[in-house]
Amino acid sequence: MYEFIMFEMKKATKSAFFYILLALLVLVVSGYYIYNYINTERVEDSIEETERQLIGYEGFLEEMGFEIGDDIDDVKSLSDAKRIENILMLIERNETRLKAYENQDWKKVTQVEVGVGEEHFERSPTQAEEQVYTWPTHFSLEVHLERNRWLRDREIRPVFPIHNFSELTVYDEVFDSEIAEEIAHDFSNIHSSTGVYFLYRLFEMFLTVFGAAFFLFLFGNVMTREGLGQNGPIHFLYTQPVRRESVYVSKVITIAMLSLLTVVGVGLFSLLLGVVFDRLGAWDYPVLIYEPEFQFSFMPMGIFLLWSALLFLMVLVFCYAWLFLFSVLARRTSIAIGLTLAVVFLGVQFNDLIVGTYNPFLYFEVYDIITLETALVQENFNINFVNGVVTLGISSLLVLIVSYFSMKVRMK
Repeated sequence: MYEFIMFEMKKATKSAFFYILLALLVLVVSGYYIYNYINTERVEDSIEETERQLIGYEGFLEEMGFEIGDDIDDVKSLSDAKRIENILMLIERNETRLKAYENQDWKKVTQVEVGVGEEHFERSPTQAEEQVYTWPTHFSLEVHLERNRWLRDREIRPVFPIHNFSELTVYDEVFDSEIAEEIAHDFSNIHSSTGVYFLYRLFEMFLTVFGAAFFLFLFGNVMTREGLGQNGPIHFLYTQPVRRESVYVSKVITIAMLSLLTVVGVGLFSLLLGVVFDRLGAWDYPVLIYEPEFQFSFMPMGIFLLWSALLFLMVLVFCYAWLFLFSVLARRTSIAIGLTLAVVFLGVQFNDLIVGTYNPFLYFEVYDIITLETALVQENFNINFVNGVVTLGISSLLVLIVSYFSMKVRMK
């Protein structure tokens, strides 16, 4: 079996089309890294923004005829005194923030943000108590607070921006205006040129139905190239001292192994780009995980990426199962890929018609499954990673069994 698998792997990767697609993949990943690198907010940007804010606050004090060092008790107007007191507090906070940026004291940087968040929650109700869904919701502000506590306690260098408005969650359903909605999406669309965070953003784009479509094109001719029903090479294989089941199983194993190697290769290349042009980043950077009753938790980014890759591989196995079936029925690569893509895209597009935990098409949006966003939206927390793996595995096995017996019928 091992020799036959190695033979299948060599055969699957010898075509020029295979290498053209891999080269295209490298170009896309490289281009997306350049985009992230350009749009990454640097510490220098935060320093400049903080300095501008300090100049603005000092300007407000000058307009009110007050200088830093003056006695606030000399201000006659109570409202002016209150306003000056708030401005002085903001100046002190920004000076602390600026010094922390300059010294790259990430614990101090995140502590400042934690202080801002704690001030808010000392006088505000929880999301469950208020039941208001206007951005930024109390849920999002609480997530922001706990994220910064996580970063502070582990002394992780944050990915900027990290202010209150950089958090956007599924509970933020209402916006005061179109401009506010645009600002919310702009602030929360965070980029980083570090290896780990870039891989997180890349997988967000890649581990989807479109990524599955790419793999279908990459390995679409594994079965049809054998000339099933057309006196093709598969008939020669059947004359060899191997069982027909071994030929079929070896093809399934081969395509799964090549897919795993491709995903791992993309991951390593992405990390290498980050290390060369910036830094590796933090594997324990927090990723938001939704829970029932307005609760939430965080998952380290390294574990999140691992789970996402594993679930996506199960999605690929499910797609390959359909590809094998249509390869047996259609015999031509283009038709087999076209029919498989039709099933996949239609299944994903209309998966809401089959509501339930065991709908395999529900698990194509990998990130939404791991973060439990889909579970929250559908109010069914059985829609999770474990059930996704089980559902996709059983569904794939059933389709593979059907394709195997279909092949036996066609070979008679």
